[in-house]
Amino acid sequence: MVEYTQRTDRPAMSEWIERMAAYFESTEGMPLIAGRILAFLLICDPPERTAAELSHALSASTGSVSTNVRFLLRLGIISKTTRQGREAALYRVEEHRWPELVSARMHRMVELESLIDSGLRMFSGQGERARRLRTVHEFYQWLSEEIPELWHRWERDSRRRT
Repeated sequence: MVEYTQRTDRPAMSEWIERMAAYFESTEGMPLIAGRILAFLLICDPPERTAAELSHALSASTGSVSTNVRFLLRLGIISKTTRQGREAALYRVEEHRWPELVSARMHRMVELESLIDSGLRMFSGQGERARRLRTVHEFYQWLSEEIPELWHRWERDSRRRT
């Protein structure tokens, strides 16, 4: 194996990767190692890495890297490619898919509005329970009205940048 020189033993890089991994764990429920892999793939150069290189760079077991790479592949946030004459698959982050993944997550949040609406109808006129549901419902209703415009703006602005 070629000596892999881009390790995360630089303190600032390691600290950033750990902060990103902790963020993904707390906000997405992502395993820490998956967050580390994702963070590393966002900043590594060249942008493609084998599982062995990820394991070496992140000081993680090959089994853990393999399991978490499959997790990230299922999310669609990384991709796997193979090259003729090369045994090991290469993984890279799919940064262009990020808006699509965030959009899908936001639309799932808005779907909660209909569930809350049915609860609101069930507890209509029941004081405190109805008030709590109404407060949450108003937020999701506002969100469902704002999201389409937000994504239209993103699409328009991102086209200008390319």
